[in-house]
Amino acid sequence: MVADDSRAEILGRLRQAVPRQTADHAPPRAFRTWQAPGATEIQGRFVQRLEAARGTVEKVASLADVPEAVARYLAGQNLPARLNVAPELKSLMDFAAGALTVDDSLPVEDGRVVLTGCIAAVAETGTFVAASGPNRDPRLNYLAETLIVVVGADQIVEAYEEIWNRLRVRTGKEAPRLVSFITGPSRTADIEQTIEWGAHGPRRLHVLISDETP
Repeated sequence: MVADDSRAEILGRLRQAVPRQTADHAPPRAFRTWQAPGATEIQGRFVQRLEAARGTVEKVASLADVPEAVARYLAGQNLPARLNVAPELKSLMDFAAGALTVDDSLPVEDGRVVLTGCIAAVAETGTFVAASGPNRDPRLNYLAETLIVVVGADQIVEAYEEIWNRLRVRTGKEAPRLVSFITGPSRTADIEQTIEWGAHGPRRLHVLISDETP
């Protein structure tokens, strides 16, 4: 056990080696007030993450602009102007304006293009969220080779935690039977560690962000 006089000597040396700061010389502590990101920042983050996942995106002003945007995208990909359209979108747009042929057959044939909507989109990962329910057929998200998704600007949320409240508001009190989180085109490297696109779902994913929500 260290004697009292030895302890005092040791503490004195420590005080001399590490001088105490007075209140006058103490550096001020800076506190940053957290601010939630604005809608523009959230949308920009979603686009950035989506493109990082090999998806593509275009912004449109309204739902009326969607058919022409779809036609431009298909022409750019050298794809025929023929597609399946999710039931909830059919009555909202004039597909003849884009010279598009709408096919209602299911299951969707190989190579087919599908236009669908979503419940929400997540900025932190560039993911869109689809749910089953009346007029929402989840098969369309997986059967298409080319999937085009209409996302309303106000459907983009910052994080996954916000999705569940959106689901309750959009689908009612009962949870949907199926909720799908889709990030970019489908891909796998299970075979010889070589990336294969379109393995379990769409080979191409194109998102149209509309200022008007479906």
